[in-house]
Amino acid sequence: MKSILTKYLVCPTCRKSFTIKITKKSKEEILEGYLICVNKHKFKITDGIPRFVTDLTKDFVKTEDAFSAKWRLHHKNHQAQDWIDFQQKWFFERYGWKSHKQFNEFLKNKHTILDAGTGVGNSAKMLSANPNSHVFALDASESIDFAYKKYGKISNIHFLQADLRVLPFNKKFFDFIYSDQVLHHTKNTATSFKYLTKFLSAAGVISIYVYNKKAPVREYVDDYIRKTTVNMTEKDCTSFSEDMAILGKSLSKLNKKITIPSDIPILGVKAGTYDVQRFIYWHFLKCFWDPSDNFERSVGVNFDWYYPKYAYRHTPEEVKKWYKESKLKITHFKEIESGISVTGQK
Repeated sequence: MKSILTKYLVCPTCRKSFTIKITKKSKEEILEGYLICVNKHKFKITDGIPRFVTDLTKDFVKTEDAFSAKWRLHHKNHQAQDWIDFQQKWFFERYGWKSHKQFNEFLKNKHTILDAGTGVGNSAKMLSANPNSHVFALDASESIDFAYKKYGKISNIHFLQADLRVLPFNKKFFDFIYSDQVLHHTKNTATSFKYLTKFLSAAGVISIYVYNKKAPVREYVDDYIRKTTVNMTEKDCTSFSEDMAILGKSLSKLNKKITIPSDIPILGVKAGTYDVQRFIYWHFLKCFWDPSDNFERSVGVNFDWYYPKYAYRHTPEEVKKWYKESKLKITHFKEIESGISVTGQK
């Protein structure tokens, strides 16, 4: 944790400012200590990260334990350069950016940025292109430790373990809020989104990605399987996720196409030619297989879907309604099979 971070934080319980008690430091980094507000609310700093998570309800803990387990097992795969390159390319496609240069131009007047659900920190690194900005990257899971280990030395990134529904910042603070593939894993996607919008500055921008509703049979199968998998042990769900990866690989290696001559509305199937694995994946069963043939990464993606307590899917109409109710003008909207990417501005 960098000393300057204290300047921007407020107590998430009472909104008062903090004083800091340092018990261990390494050069400019505060490694251990406490943040204490005037009302004596105290939050630990351990391993260089301030820790603000206080929700110990069963379902919240279950969801965050799921992601902690995922990142413990798969953080190296998701911090590998080929995955970072793929994710950035996908990011530009989904949010309508034509290049790094164009996105970095957008960041030039964004001085305070919230990365709400940073995972292992790759997004925080991408958001830190403007050296005059401060990127506040948070996650409620143990992924924050892996993010800090890889990117903690970057001068304008601050890592925090915090719940995006209980932020340790003042309202109207952020010029840009980015929450990608995260909100649908909270207890209520809509209320979590609306809470985040309260922290936008006067002309603030917020970009989100949430899961799209799939074809009806796929939705039914997802719900049916997840009733069991969310209650599995970590070991058993990992084993099941391995089975799904092997199934996805087997289907992918068929390298066969299927042509649907006309729409089948009741199944949510549109006319066209599909790869067999992709056809089954989008319409009937999530069995992810990484095109680069990375088995561990494939297992992690399947685990990410089957183990968390919360994994909501939404329609474009729902998401547009959230922006309208929050008085945000949508400046970019894209729907793909997997999800919905939206940017809006006050």
